[in-house]
Amino acid sequence: MAGETREDRAESRQRSPDGSFPADADGDRDEPSEVDELRRENARLRRRYDSLRRGQYRKTAVALAGLGMASLVGAVLFPPVRDVLVVLGAIGLFAAVVTRYLTPEQFIPVEVGATVFEAHAANHAAIVDELGLQDNAVYAPDPEREAVRLFVPEHRAYTLPEPVDLRETFVVTDDETQRGVAFDPSGAGLFAEFERSRDGPLGETPATLARQSTDALVELFELVESATAETDAEDGRLTVSVGECRFGAAATFDTPVASFLSVTVARGLDTPVTTEVTPVDDGDFAVTCRWEPDEVEPSKEDKRANDVERPSDSASDETAV
Repeated sequence: MAGETREDRAESRQRSPDGSFPADADGDRDEPSEVDELRRENARLRRRYDSLRRGQYRKTAVALAGLGMASLVGAVLFPPVRDVLVVLGAIGLFAAVVTRYLTPEQFIPVEVGATVFEAHAANHAAIVDELGLQDNAVYAPDPEREAVRLFVPEHRAYTLPEPVDLRETFVVTDDETQRGVAFDPSGAGLFAEFERSRDGPLGETPATLARQSTDALVELFELVESATAETDAEDGRLTVSVGECRFGAAATFDTPVASFLSVTVARGLDTPVTTEVTPVDDGDFAVTCRWEPDEVEPSKEDKRANDVERPSDSASDETAV
């Protein structure tokens, strides 16, 4: 037909007899293959990235070893500066060995770890919900095992069970006020790593524990961008304001940041800790740990903070990271 364009002819060939357009079966078939292709390409790029990263570490190790060997050879050829060159050679060889054998072999993206944790947290939350338990989260120390258990009571007016009873998942005692469930808190593993990495002893006062735990969250684990702690030893309270949390949300059951803080305080003060998590903004929330102040003797540091920084009845000490 005169005046018919190439596009019009192509469109007329694609139309069915009733004037409608048939389904693009080829397009539907191609979509899964395109997804598979993207996955294969993503895996290839990951392998390539890992290979390049390991290659960079190997090159660095070779360069350091070469520097160390050159320094040792120079020590033989130039006696006046032998001591300095021997030290440089030893440093270079040691750094080469450390770089070669302590190279991280694999990095797991935080999204992967968060996805796995969310599934376990959802299962625990479902157990608590289906059993009709309270919202209380009590982190109770077990001095004999040097551990902490997360206890969720059945009754609002509960009594904390003995540490030996908390070793069971389903806590069923003769005293109904002691019934509930107990879990290993998600912060227990973080606390174990924190203990291995810590230089000095674990603090025994709220102020020291606040400083140590916030430093670990920001510098050691890098779970949060910032953490500001406020302690009130007389009232038995530690509040940590968390900014830009990278792992776990405020609504997550036993969220890792709050769990780590609770485990640290419970272990340091050797007393049960009740924890509340309050959402503030996207990725920001506040963690409040409470304990019985009568069971913890205030240190000189806490007394000084209470008397000097805020000489009112409700004293506080702030630590910002």
